[in-house]
Amino acid sequence: MYSVQPYLFEVVSNHARCFQAEVDQLAKRFSLRIEGGFPSLELHVHPHFQALLDYTLWGEAGVVAIRGKLQFQNEQISQCEPFPVSMKFSLSYDPGLDIESKKQRIEEIFSGDVDLFWNIPPAGHVGHVELSLSFVYRPESGDLYEYTRFVLGILTGKVLAA
Repeated sequence: MYSVQPYLFEVVSNHARCFQAEVDQLAKRFSLRIEGGFPSLELHVHPHFQALLDYTLWGEAGVVAIRGKLQFQNEQISQCEPFPVSMKFSLSYDPGLDIESKKQRIEEIFSGDVDLFWNIPPAGHVGHVELSLSFVYRPESGDLYEYTRFVLGILTGKVLAA
């Protein structure tokens, strides 16, 4: 059986609070509500200590799911370090919009910085699109906000003013 030192919970908690602050700000700016108000937190100790943070944010146009994977090679890390994040957007859009040009624009914006995966529903399911972004999250970089602003603004046509 594997054990976790008590101070590791404090380290995970500090990292999670850093990420939580940005997710809270994102939710507030885009009028999204976080399911349950807090993330789902899952700890793993083998083969390496890691923590998974899951958020589900609901809004008028659909759902944004955010998953962060805190990984610790050195169990005494005290500052928020970059870690892998995935964001999945499941959105409704105006069927009159040219979704292909919207996809192309998003791919141009994220070229090289973010891995994109599109899931376009089969014919007959017009007005719904799913997009997953995978990237390395840099704490306090504003990336969560910027990426969400681009995707929601382009796909829903509702641009948030600064």
